[in-house]
Amino acid sequence: MKKKLTLQLLDYPDPLQPFLKNCTAYDSSSHSGARVIYLDNGYYLKSDAKGKLNREATIAKWFAKAGLGVPVIHYLSTDKDYLLTKEAPGKNATYYLHEPEAICKVLAQKLKELHHLAPQNFPASHSLDYYRKVAQDNYEKGYFSPKALLPQFGISNREEAYRLIQEKGHLLTPDALIHGDACLPNIILNNNLSFSAFIDVGSAGISDKHIDLYWAIWSLHYNLGTSKYGELFLDYYGRKNIDTEKLRLIAAFEAFG
Repeated sequence: MKKKLTLQLLDYPDPLQPFLKNCTAYDSSSHSGARVIYLDNGYYLKSDAKGKLNREATIAKWFAKAGLGVPVIHYLSTDKDYLLTKEAPGKNATYYLHEPEAICKVLAQKLKELHHLAPQNFPASHSLDYYRKVAQDNYEKGYFSPKALLPQFGISNREEAYRLIQEKGHLLTPDALIHGDACLPNIILNNNLSFSAFIDVGSAGISDKHIDLYWAIWSLHYNLGTSKYGELFLDYYGRKNIDTEKLRLIAAFEAFG
């Protein structure tokens, strides 16, 4: 359950204050480190350190214009960054876990559509060089998250994951526009289980589509407790479009992500 908040209007920049009046606010933050506040008058307000939301704001405007995201109302960078967006119609996909097959189908369809877009002058890149660097840096720091290694990937430990990255990390290619964090909470569906919007698009960019496919099957497994629906999702996406070795490789990268 979201925690109810008491907001002090004067703590926020003037352009935001009209949106904070006469509404109830709830903490909707996740693991990212940013603070996310849900306003029951139909908005979300995200805040983070100065400069950290600039990329997300730029990308969110592109997604909204493309009919794939929510309108950006304000992006302000003062003492910190603030990003105010409209609430998307519908609910995130975790609200519809009683309809897992429908979730798999719409998620596969919309990600496949996204991956087939060829946007000109997309406002941000998603550097695979940076992706590789993060994994290398975290390996050197001793970081390792075994929960990224689903059973079907057959990776048993930290050294095995790192060895796979060293041997095959070069196989990743910037072949698609990706969301970058295609988990169920970031996919908003209408009540009839049709697609409404992508949210939390700060990791989007031109990169390897298997990053999205990995997060989709990881999230389905996490939320439904079985690999069955990840396999169904891949069926809907189209097996001929998927390199299963790359999925395994992404799992190794994400264990150091």
